[in-house]
Amino acid sequence: MMKSLTKQQGITIWGLIFVLAFIALVVLFSLRAYPLYYEKMQVVASMNTVASRPDATQMSVNELRKAFYSSIQITNITRFNDRNLKDHVFLVKSKERGEPNQLEVKYTSTNKLFDDLQLLMEFDQSVPIRGPNAGK
Repeated sequence: MMKSLTKQQGITIWGLIFVLAFIALVVLFSLRAYPLYYEKMQVVASMNTVASRPDATQMSVNELRKAFYSSIQITNITRFNDRNLKDHVFLVKSKERGEPNQLEVKYTSTNKLFDDLQLLMEFDQSVPIRGPNAGK
């Protein structure tokens, strides 16, 4: 009886189906989540581009929004337009002297996983506005 156990190798067809189904679910989730993650990376890159401009500390809220919008237009992200920038892009004034102001972007994004299931990403991030006069 011990000899028959040592000769067995591999997995059953049910085990193979389970492994393939698990791999398919991981691939499906990855393909549906990647656009949300890519959008996040592009928004963060645009935020950093605007916040690191030498004249960013002297810009008004509207000028920061326009700079962010022109930076995000380079990508193929269509979430932001002239009308909804006020709802998503903010300037947060520092509460302590010497601390830099913050450029903040907030929005939610969804992507369909399958049928009635949705992936939801809530983006709420801020970056310090740097420059020669930061914090003054």
